Amino acid sequence: MLSVRSLSRVIAARAVVSEVSFDMAPGEVLAILGPSGSGKTSLLRMIAGFDAPTGGSVRLHGREVSTAGKVRVAPEHREVALAFQDATLFSHLDAVGNAAFAIRAVDKATRQARAREVLRDMGLTAMDGRDVATLSGGEAQRVSLARALAADARLLLLDEPFGNVDRLTRADLLVRLKARLATGLGAIIITHDPADAVELGARVLLMRDGAVTADGSHEAIATGQMGEWERSFLLAGNN
Repeated sequence: MLSVRSLSRVIAARAVVSEVSFDMAPGEVLAILGPSGSGKTSLLRMIAGFDAPTGGSVRLHGREVSTAGKVRVAPEHREVALAFQDATLFSHLDAVGNAAFAIRAVDKATRQARAREVLRDMGLTAMDGRDVATLSGGEAQRVSLARALAADARLLLLDEPFGNVDRLTRADLLVRLKARLATGLGAIIITHDPADAVELGARVLLMRDGAVTADGSHEAIATGQMGEWERSFLLAGNN
């Protein structure tokens, strides 16, 4: 599904991502963890196609989508869906309209029916006509996730999707997301909490100073098989 080779990004003479390489199989779930400033979001933005790499390449679904200095395939043509920590919703659309935004069905009724279904899966009902300005933070995040899950995508990219919700909402969303990922949808999830990786059964990519320092199961890294810093970070659960 995804092949990242020697991917780098330099900003103001600083390597924010440095020689990152990894592969993902279809349906795999990958959790990217690391301290603040370690390059997690910069890496995700290059995979999404928002930023061109300074060096290296990204291959997605069998085709080269980015190479050094160039985004070859725009984000909207990469068959990926995204959700971020800040649930950026379209103010001119209601909750159902937001969830339906990336659905490619031709007729409006089909798009809205699909959107309502995914909203229910995220714990939201009776959202027709609901102004997004009236949503709580947790509701807005559920709509944002629903929009990503409803899209016709083969890979889900999530950047701290639980960062702005309370513990109960976070636990509920993790269960709901896990159920959706069990259908075979691939996902890359940036999170500051190693427990998220455990809950989702994700492979862990651990970053530090722009580079990948460990790649494997949470258990393998936490038990010290891949380095003491990695073990300490995962056990502490700090960003």
